[in-house]
Amino acid sequence: MERRSNSDNMQVLEKGEYVGNIQTRFNERGVIASVSSYNGNRFNDSWHYHVNAHISFVLKGGRSEKKKDRYECLPGKAIFYRAGEPHQIINMHNSTHINLEMDDSFFRQYDMDEQVLGGIIPQTPDAQFLMLKIYKELREADQFTSTSIHMLLLDFLHRSENWRDAASVPPWLKDVHALLHDRWDEKISLADLSNAVDIHPVTISHYFPKYFSCTLGAYMRKLKVEKAMNLLNEPEASLSAIAYECGFFDQSHFIRIFKEFTGFLPAQYQKL
Repeated sequence: MERRSNSDNMQVLEKGEYVGNIQTRFNERGVIASVSSYNGNRFNDSWHYHVNAHISFVLKGGRSEKKKDRYECLPGKAIFYRAGEPHQIINMHNSTHINLEMDDSFFRQYDMDEQVLGGIIPQTPDAQFLMLKIYKELREADQFTSTSIHMLLLDFLHRSENWRDAASVPPWLKDVHALLHDRWDEKISLADLSNAVDIHPVTISHYFPKYFSCTLGAYMRKLKVEKAMNLLNEPEASLSAIAYECGFFDQSHFIRIFKEFTGFLPAQYQKL
């Protein structure tokens, strides 16, 4: 399909289109999942936008981009783009990205605003895990792939539902969220949280699973896995050293928890 430009010479990418080469693509019921690859020596640096909102996960490589300001798209990170949001690639490595695209019919069907989804993505490491599980389904590429991708996405949205209305989130809970992400490598107790935000432990215990969809311990393990994903970008990195650095009991504990959240063994992710 030929890519078109608008009157301002901004490139417009239709549904399922990316400036890279599409390796795999599934399209069904308002959701398009794909894998795209990019050549670091030959890339399109034109300003462009996509007609659909989408999430892009950097599996390997990475690039520098600009919306209003310059930012880095690093391996293991999920970036959200609103429909029609202009952006420009500034610098590119040889890269592979997983893309999850949703059209207007999807948002209407599930009564969701794309800006709400964009606000959810940075709140939880589950966004990164969602994209890896979708990638695993794309690799399977059988008669169940499209349904499985929808189920993964809807489960993610359901578990993140209480973050949809930012005004309803207690301010102290946002402080808890920031504290956990800042101190991901520390042993944080309920008493520590209570003292830090000056909220009774019973109140924290009531609200925490409602917004984080898991226990405090499970959320801290998610953050450790998220950090481990960054360290695994080095192909020769030692699993035992990463397990130690990220605060797991041992390598076997690290392997089990990593697969639980991502669907891949650490060594499999490292080879991707």
